[in-house]
Amino acid sequence: MNNNFKIGIIGGNGNMGKSLIKFFKSNNQEVFFSDKNTKITNKEVAKLSDIIVIAIPLNCYENVLNEISKELTYEKVLMDIGSLKREQVEIMKKYHKGEILATHPLFGPEKNFYGDENSIVVCKINSSFKTEFIIKLFKKNKLNVIELTPDEHDRIMAYIHGFYYLINVSYLSILKEEFASIKNIQNLMTTSFSKYIDSLQHVFNTQDWLIELIAYKNPFINNVIEQFSSQLNKKANLKEIREFLNERIS
Repeated sequence: MNNNFKIGIIGGNGNMGKSLIKFFKSNNQEVFFSDKNTKITNKEVAKLSDIIVIAIPLNCYENVLNEISKELTYEKVLMDIGSLKREQVEIMKKYHKGEILATHPLFGPEKNFYGDENSIVVCKINSSFKTEFIIKLFKKNKLNVIELTPDEHDRIMAYIHGFYYLINVSYLSILKEEFASIKNIQNLMTTSFSKYIDSLQHVFNTQDWLIELIAYKNPFINNVIEQFSSQLNKKANLKEIREFLNERIS
């Protein structure tokens, strides 16, 4: 079985793109990459590669895949690393009838696809030994690999990822509407609330398009909003919630 593939990264100058290049090169794979300011084009990368990874924003998928569509021959693998999977997989299937490995690294680019505590979700479509080869590389680099369907991924992420962003962005919007400037309440903040506000800075370290994608575009987010609205009209069972939370520690 071939253990050496030509890997093409479209979006190689982005943070996750750079992390992918480092990952594949450290595992002795030949890597090509393209981006806005590279001499090599997206089409050339796709033509040269056995495995094509698109490390680009969701709103760029359609244009880029249409651009390289003639190079997406059946025997190649098309892979992505996006935060949502249902819509992304459908777009990839539209342009590629072969093997697709849709992934979501549950960590930032600074982790470089390595570490015992880091996980990556994989959704396999028409998988063969090439997909399994990539997954073996993930495991070799001590990543926890979680296999889900695109719908399973997006439903869970609506609770974990989407609603977290949505509730915090919405809450800060309320504070802004009510008090105009955060300075107007700064002297009244308790220590714990001040720490909470400070902790939200990382939310806005994320680019606006990604915040909007995570908070508003998940196909299951409305289900979570409905549950939240319903819960607001109930008295929470604090004992059960505390026990639920403590399960993570035990």
